[in-house]
Amino acid sequence: MADNSQRIKEIRKVLQSGLTSSTVDGTTFTYDLDALRSELNQLIREDDNQRLRKRRLTSINISRLF
Repeated sequence: MADNSQRIKEIRKVLQSGLTSSTVDGTTFTYDLDALRSELNQLIREDDNQRLRKRRLTSINISRLF
């Protein structure tokens, strides 16, 4: 059971800002946005807390009722 919600929030924040590089205390960070998007998609697939829909447990065929 993976909980990647913190890393997902960090990646979304960087992607929404649109930054490709930033400098903090003289250290420059360069972001590869395509790699971040790929990582984000992978983390969402693996994360148990990010599921938008529950799995369908059963289906009922009501076409013969009418």
